[in-house]
Amino acid sequence: MRTFLLVTFWSLTSVLQAQATLTVEVTLNKPAAGGMVRTALCPSSQAFTAEKGCKVGQVNADGTTVEVHFEEVLDGEYAVKVFHDVNNNGKLDTNWMGVPKEPYGFSNDAMGTFGPPSWEQARFTVKGHTLIRIRSKG
Repeated sequence: MRTFLLVTFWSLTSVLQAQATLTVEVTLNKPAAGGMVRTALCPSSQAFTAEKGCKVGQVNADGTTVEVHFEEVLDGEYAVKVFHDVNNNGKLDTNWMGVPKEPYGFSNDAMGTFGPPSWEQARFTVKGHTLIRIRSKG
């Protein structure tokens, strides 16, 4: 019984220590436009591509920079997508060719050639309290 309690305590302590916080600081290129800044914190290439399994966050687009905070994030590799939802309709508006009409960005300020960047271009490591900065484009 004592061994079980020690193993349980050890496991719980390891999980608690592995949790981090992530702050995503976004510099807006249309600070007076209003709306919301929406983010997706994606834990894998599959989640990044499909946008399923990502933690989402949002804040009012007030000022030239905004911060989105993610709590209880496990240490590891992630990628972030962000867009400035100027008209606050909950989606990234695009033109008929699929080109975004609202400002957007990715972790590492990664850019794709024809479309979004790859997971490899946008991934970064979260360990403990982590801050990343993204400049919106478009």
